[in-house]
Amino acid sequence: MYSYFDLLQDIERFKLLGAEVGAVGYSESGLLIPFIRVGEGEKKIIVTGAIHARESLTAKLIVRQIDYALNRRIDGRIYFVPMLNPDGVLLIEKGADYFPQKAEFLKTAGDVYGGFSLWKANINGVDLNTNFDARWGKGAKNTFTPSGENYVGAYPFSQSESRAIRDFTLKIYPDATVSYHAKGREIYWYFYQSESDKKRDFAIAKKLNERLKYTLRKDETDSAGGYKDWCVSALKIPAFTIEIISDEFSHPLSDSALTEEEVERNLHLPLTLLGEI
Repeated sequence: MYSYFDLLQDIERFKLLGAEVGAVGYSESGLLIPFIRVGEGEKKIIVTGAIHARESLTAKLIVRQIDYALNRRIDGRIYFVPMLNPDGVLLIEKGADYFPQKAEFLKTAGDVYGGFSLWKANINGVDLNTNFDARWGKGAKNTFTPSGENYVGAYPFSQSESRAIRDFTLKIYPDATVSYHAKGREIYWYFYQSESDKKRDFAIAKKLNERLKYTLRKDETDSAGGYKDWCVSALKIPAFTIEIISDEFSHPLSDSALTEEEVERNLHLPLTLLGEI
């Protein structure tokens, strides 16, 4: 799997290539959550990945997008945040003992969940993509006990990672955001927008899907508390969750699941979004 340490190596490479590199904040264990900025201009978007631990292939895809964008003239700024949940990714890779202060809790939770290979949460057992203040706790699959997935946390933004990307987003105040997940080849764009915003966002989603050729979801949802949801409801901007990788593959996903075809479908997407806003 693409690891946090792989990302740190890529960060050093991006520095040498002239990209702006920084951190949106820290994880619950104190790890930096890096961002990479590419491009200049007034328009701004944020592209995030690996908010779910088992979906680190989204970080690998975003790194490919950064390489692609660095070789092009871009009218706008793209802030890439490849790995929002580094603790969770490392938990899958290294196991509970890598986090000694949380090891006992994690071993117990892992036993209940069936191990860590399918883990989505952070090291507190909070599913970060349910921890945002957007109809928090009202999703159909939301749970209220720490687990490998779906636990919403004690309250909105209870976790370092969700607070970090919230504060970074408010600082940048982007014109749109993209959240990469895996898997299913779907685009989610709806979260109770006004009618005028709904028309705007659906039109952009259709444009994004011209190359992706994924399933474009309808204006309905039974989820809540996600980063995309919060961007739509709090910032009133277009925000998209994009699920990469065919359902022919199953979790845990190996590197082979991120095919060159999948990468090619997504390489230009951030630039397409900049052109549409």
